Amino acid sequence: MGGCNCKPLTDEPKSASDMTLAASANGSQKHSKPPPLNHLASHRAVKAIGRGAAADTWLFMDKKRNRLVAVKLFERPIPDVLKESTIREITVQTELGPGHINLINVYELILSDDYLGLVMEYAQGGSLTAHVAERWGTATAGKLVMDEDEARYFFRQFIHAVDYCHKHNTTHRDLKLDNSLLDGQKPPFLKICDFGFASHFANQLTEHLGTPEYMSPELLRNRDQDGGHPRAYDPRSVDVWAAGVMLIVSLCGAFPFDHMRAHDGFTDDAELDLWLQEVNKTWKESPFIHDNRDALSAEVCDLLDLLFVVDPCKRITIPEIMKHPWYNQDLTEGHQQAMERLVHEQAQVDEYIQQRQLDTAKVEARNKKIRDMVGVACTKGKSKGSHVRPLQALNLVDDGCERLDLTDQKVLKDESVHALEDHASVADRAAGLDKGRSGKLHESDSMQALNSLSKGTPMGK
Repeated sequence: MGGCNCKPLTDEPKSASDMTLAASANGSQKHSKPPPLNHLASHRAVKAIGRGAAADTWLFMDKKRNRLVAVKLFERPIPDVLKESTIREITVQTELGPGHINLINVYELILSDDYLGLVMEYAQGGSLTAHVAERWGTATAGKLVMDEDEARYFFRQFIHAVDYCHKHNTTHRDLKLDNSLLDGQKPPFLKICDFGFASHFANQLTEHLGTPEYMSPELLRNRDQDGGHPRAYDPRSVDVWAAGVMLIVSLCGAFPFDHMRAHDGFTDDAELDLWLQEVNKTWKESPFIHDNRDALSAEVCDLLDLLFVVDPCKRITIPEIMKHPWYNQDLTEGHQQAMERLVHEQAQVDEYIQQRQLDTAKVEARNKKIRDMVGVACTKGKSKGSHVRPLQALNLVDDGCERLDLTDQKVLKDESVHALEDHASVADRAAGLDKGRSGKLHESDSMQALNSLSKGTPMGK
């Protein structure tokens, strides 16, 4: 990127639950296993689009709604050590997803003999990692990888989504470019995904987790080396530090604090290496962004100074970020129009959320069902495998899975005036998938993407 001494963004480290839902840049990705859930009558497998340590993600066509969806597939048996984080991930996205356009929404949970599948909104534009990497490939030495206006456009969406999570006492704890997806609009809306490390909080947390390059000093070294109790940290401030890393990587194409020497995986020594840089150097002194640093404006440098404060008690907060002069600078016309459209669509979602009437008993029953299904998924299925036809020949006619509808429609009060409102239609409107007068979907970005796949055209082109 502009001649900087850094590793490619495509080598960004993966956490245990990391899963990028977007398609790869060339529209294809090899998968060592045959298409999963091939017997579903409601969904047709299209292709594998992501791989992670805990789960793989496949692109499916939801034949009922005539749209593409991403399905995160946890192969059975899910390790017991991942049981609680999987329950938490599904529950958090179910609760928060419907309320904010910049969060990936979830629709359904499917339990088969081989997999637990989380059916989600599909972001066809790829990850922010790929977007920045594309800019990196054409960047001029001494110039920014992404100009400040575009970075501000994405950063505003990102901060508003994180603020929404924090206001609902939820922290993501693995915010990064790989977990920030883009939809198919031009310019695209940002969508935060992968809540595998997310947690509700009342005050402070103690778990040591995340992606090292995005972890704040207090999180990197929150474990006593003598085996004592872990130190507590404010998860909101941890998310703020990660936001700073995202911003500077978007602008400069490199992490401000990175490995100075080779390590065998993410060991304690590797984390110590990062921590020593964070506490002994300012971000401006980083050799990884040396080539791009002078191209940054004074205003964004001031914000970065406030984001990368070692003492979490003195670090800028999300509400303070939203008041910062750089954050509030005018956008260029194209980005401003897109932002106004986003604000308008978010207002529609806000109105729905304010007026909906949830049945507490139904919500509790749904959450119990999520826990029960994940519990079953932690056991091995009964089948010994079945014959799977080639992907192009899948018919998907025999549906014998256990299914749980995660949309609001199933947990609204019976007397609610919105009881007949399928919440997925609200998400459809927010994503530009408006229904026509005939009641059928117009050809949407989702369908255009599928047509592109069938013609061999890379998505997003």
